[in-house]
Amino acid sequence: KVPNFTGDWLLERSENSEAFVRAIGYSPLIARTVSSAQARQDIEHEGDELRCRFETVPPMAPARFVVFHVGEDEVRGSDDIGRETLLVKPTWRGQALAAGLRYPKSSHMLRIERYMEDGRMVEHLRYPGKGVEMRRIFAKASA
Repeated sequence: KVPNFTGDWLLERSENSEAFVRAIGYSPLIARTVSSAQARQDIEHEGDELRCRFETVPPMAPARFVVFHVGEDEVRGSDDIGRETLLVKPTWRGQALAAGLRYPKSSHMLRIERYMEDGRMVEHLRYPGKGVEMRRIFAKASA
């Protein structure tokens, strides 16, 4: 059985985010800003459909809304700064929702996995071409 990611999730902590954000081409100042921002992800997950609202405080880009289905070829979106991304072939790999993540205006090819760990939702990004990764750990907001 796959996990259900439904919830209002608040970033609790991140691991290696500043180095990762620099590896994908952002300046040291932007990388520090991204690393210190509070991220919020509101997700409605039913079957293979996920409806997501992403925002950061302070806002670095307008709130983003994405609806996608597991198995789609490509899903247009954007990162926390607003740069265009493509989620490529989201699929279940065991207990993780895994996909490629591409920046159309660059050569960056990443991998992203979303999974549950100790009651937290983890967003795990890897950049195999540069040998760097980051994890963002989210806790459910209090009701």
